[in-house]
Amino acid sequence: MLGRLGTALDAPGAGEGAMTVGRDGAELAELLEGLKQRSGRSYAALAHRTGLGRSTVHRYCLGTTVPRTFGAVEKVARVCGADRTELDRLYRAWCQAVDAERGGAAGDAGAEDAGASEHPGEVDAPEPQGGRAAAEGSAAAERSAPAEGSAVAERSAPLDGSAAAERSAPVPGPAASGAARSVVPRTYFWLRVVALLLGFLIPSAAVTVPYRDGAGSGTPSSSPDPGVTGGGQQQDARGQDVKGPDWTTAPKRVPSAFYGVNLSYDTAEMPGFRVGSVRLWHSGTRWSQLEPQRGKYRWRTLDRLVDAAERKRLPVLLTLGGTPPWAAPEGRRSLFADARSAPPDKLADWDRFIKALATRYRGRIEAYELWDYPSHRGTWSGSVETLAGMVERAARIIRRTDPEAQRICPSFGSLWEKRGRDLLRKFARTGAYEHCEAAALKLPPRRADGPPEEMVTLVKRVQRLLYSEGLGRVALWNTGPDIDVALRKHLDVRRANNYAVRFYLVGLYLKDQALERMYFYSWGSSEVPLVVEVAGGPPTEAGRRIGRLQGWLKGARITSCGSGAAMGLAAGAYTCRFVRKGSELHVYWTTRGQGRVRLAEGARLLRRMDGSETSARPGRHLAIGEEPVLVEHRPEDG
Repeated sequence: MLGRLGTALDAPGAGEGAMTVGRDGAELAELLEGLKQRSGRSYAALAHRTGLGRSTVHRYCLGTTVPRTFGAVEKVARVCGADRTELDRLYRAWCQAVDAERGGAAGDAGAEDAGASEHPGEVDAPEPQGGRAAAEGSAAAERSAPAEGSAVAERSAPLDGSAAAERSAPVPGPAASGAARSVVPRTYFWLRVVALLLGFLIPSAAVTVPYRDGAGSGTPSSSPDPGVTGGGQQQDARGQDVKGPDWTTAPKRVPSAFYGVNLSYDTAEMPGFRVGSVRLWHSGTRWSQLEPQRGKYRWRTLDRLVDAAERKRLPVLLTLGGTPPWAAPEGRRSLFADARSAPPDKLADWDRFIKALATRYRGRIEAYELWDYPSHRGTWSGSVETLAGMVERAARIIRRTDPEAQRICPSFGSLWEKRGRDLLRKFARTGAYEHCEAAALKLPPRRADGPPEEMVTLVKRVQRLLYSEGLGRVALWNTGPDIDVALRKHLDVRRANNYAVRFYLVGLYLKDQALERMYFYSWGSSEVPLVVEVAGGPPTEAGRRIGRLQGWLKGARITSCGSGAAMGLAAGAYTCRFVRKGSELHVYWTTRGQGRVRLAEGARLLRRMDGSETSARPGRHLAIGEEPVLVEHRPEDG
């Protein structure tokens, strides 16, 4: 079960140059992460080009901390190719985040991420002399003065006509308001001219208490700008030069059930390519379809699906949702014509349904997901507290009726958005996760047709949110994309083939984040951006490659994953490593473009996604790209 931590654990501080981010800092983080993903640059590459630390840039994009000066934001944005409009949006988001921090929002997200560094070994700069009060005072000053250099000074100009000037000028009384309106624009014009001149004369100077972190991966900045504490002492806050995997573990088996798919049809057909588990939703198995009248059940469709899955030895996750109209006659209509999004008027109806369901399928259904997508009023219009109560009641009934079945908490989505994360936080605070073995969540790329590697940021952000609410590392089951998936265009053949495989590889990369199950969305449908197989037809090449990946790794145990320069790879390149019968298996791929890797001693076989195999020569360079490749090594004993 997902128990709360018995004691508080200390997390590294955010450092002198940044504040712990509150909820209103989410927009700034999302804008920065979006620019990073568009640029294709890694955190290490951004750190090298901005003079900031790798973990610092990562914290800004993850939403852990907000920089004290807009100059740091602008550095990252310009390296990512941001235009003037995007810089304007960033400036407004930064001001909102800083104002929220000073307005008392820190209590919520000391909350969000506790300012934790991605790399535990990194040491953040000490707080300025004078403590937190002095730091907050400097933040106020920074909003009224140019941060650094001519570009930063320009960003301090009002971007919507007067907003920035108003923050730096006193609020006039009624008698003086007219005069103030005439004086402020002229005063601000000359302040801006002076700021620009100062920017040209002293481009590396900082007017406020400056923030500095060294270039990522321990590489010194080409134009060092040492930070100064309240006592005038210089600080060298360069990040450590850390080499090696992002995580390493003793060889662990990856259960076949990890490779899941959503079934979108009620035909009882199973995928024509290798998969490890199935999730039932949009498959004729909503509550309203299983109990169309109070106490009268229609099990035929679910019987057929469960029978078919058993024949294929595929564990079943049954997703619940869709209140029958008879149970909430005045309730809000759902996205489904045969259901309501409101909770039942009488929770006894819910209890009786759960009891009948768990009794009939005792020992046959592996897990129950206790509602789908409560993040949308079209699927759930009740309160979070009511949902938590239904989860607790259902979990207790299932535990008594079928002790072996797993209880999976509702599948929240819209987690790239602040409102989605706020709803998840609110649910976590009800204590409902105490009654579940795992949290079902929608963990897609930023867009349903985006590169799978974008999931990395979202999963880490969610885990930090849950941790901040007193939960330990929560087991996660990724149940698919957000509700906008049907609005996206189909991917071209090349991207479809690559993204399908990388969906699962990124899941493996996130094993250290307790991501235990990946359900591809969706099998059987052609109304999604990436089609793997339509019901009644053969698998697409993308579907066949999903099966081929599992063939590659059959019987293998995962040991580590890593990315970028720390692994001797290009920015945006990834690798996961496995062992099987004494032989090492290395899988490589990139988010975009190509890179090279030198084959290690013992490399003997190269497998490609088209099914071809060639000999591998140790010491030679191998070109890697968006299509994953596998390098198999000779066993250690020869």
